[in-house]
Amino acid sequence: MSEVLRNLNENLKRQTNVYSELNRLAELKQRALIKNNLHELEMVTAQEEQLLLEGGRLEKERLLWAEQIGREMGKAPEELTLAELAERYPELESVRKDLDDVLSRLQEAHEINTELLEQAVKIVNVTLNMLTQEDKRTYSRPGKEVKGGSKQARILDKSV
Repeated sequence: MSEVLRNLNENLKRQTNVYSELNRLAELKQRALIKNNLHELEMVTAQEEQLLLEGGRLEKERLLWAEQIGREMGKAPEELTLAELAERYPELESVRKDLDDVLSRLQEAHEINTELLEQAVKIVNVTLNMLTQEDKRTYSRPGKEVKGGSKQARILDKSV
């Protein structure tokens, strides 16, 4: 294996590890969302941010290796796919498969977390609507509504 391929392979293994860790954090986030544990959710999000920065750094490095390989193949680095490289260089097949698997699991976890967040937003919206709803009824004696009833003050201002 050439030096460039070895470096690319190592880079892809490190990216796979980063995505595996992001997948683990996505599962923790899922549990925090289900438990409505905001503190845990904030901690997981902070860890995710650090991993995403590392992933971005590794991606820039990967593009440098891909650029060198692309020159050999007569292609731009953005046009190269890992499947194409693994076909041409079988030593990359293992890391391609691992990366594909971890990214598929991460995508599934992301979709579930997105659904959980959307449900949480719906619950918050329903709660806010209940808290900010105007009550146009006021009562004096049982069974007799006062005409021109005063509006009840809102607990929260919707415009905020």
